[in-house]
Amino acid sequence: MNNFGKRTISGILFVGILTACIYIHPWCFFALFLLINIIGLLEFCHMAKRLHIRMNQPLCLISGCLLFCAGFAHNYWGFKEGYLFFFCTTFFLGIWELYRKSTHAFQNMAFGIYALFYFSLPFTLLAYFPYLCTGGWQPDIIFLPFLLVWLNDTFAYLCGSLLGKHKLFPRISPKKSWEGTIGGGIMTLAGGWLIAPCMEGLSPLDTAVIAAIVIVFGSFGDLVESMFKRCIEIKDSGHIMPGHGGVLDRLDSIVYALPVIFVYLAFRFGF
Repeated sequence: MNNFGKRTISGILFVGILTACIYIHPWCFFALFLLINIIGLLEFCHMAKRLHIRMNQPLCLISGCLLFCAGFAHNYWGFKEGYLFFFCTTFFLGIWELYRKSTHAFQNMAFGIYALFYFSLPFTLLAYFPYLCTGGWQPDIIFLPFLLVWLNDTFAYLCGSLLGKHKLFPRISPKKSWEGTIGGGIMTLAGGWLIAPCMEGLSPLDTAVIAAIVIVFGSFGDLVESMFKRCIEIKDSGHIMPGHGGVLDRLDSIVYALPVIFVYLAFRFGF
């Protein structure tokens, strides 16, 4: 099977599994995104090794899982004390380095903390979205950012392939063009506006703002992850998804958009 076929099949499976887990039950959402969190952190640790950075992988994974679990428990049960366990483990990242006798102790610790903010925090904040807007579990609001990212990526690719002439950021991503970015942005804004009537708790203005956030910060997320890979001279962050690479490759746009959407919703509805 050629690369396009693999990419199509794995993309459809990913979208199907993610959509099903969001809509079936909150516990399905929890299980899937906890797994995604673990795989993403593992990929980040393996990427850091190429720079001779030896992150404390077990403690980083435990911290990332505790952060996501704390956010889910806070929303689902109102149990906010889970964050205390997360904060405790992050302090141990520094203490542990005392006994590892590594020549890159500061870098090891810094990379570990950044990985938690880069990948674990966005999905922890995602669990808050429906509770901010409606006060209860509302899968449509969880699914909305992913749908908008897929719209943006799809139409940016199509418009760039047909019309792309002016490079957006050639030093980092030579294939991206201004034409593709603008075309994808217009279709994403239109999609956000059209989806609004289906979004309980969100107005057309809210969905348009969220779409704009996805366009801007999703693009930055894509470029930042491309920058990571160029720094360590790799094509993909992993190989779990044939044709797409790793989890970080597939979710690079959403991890930058989610925190900004959270800030907007927190100001809009109160936190």
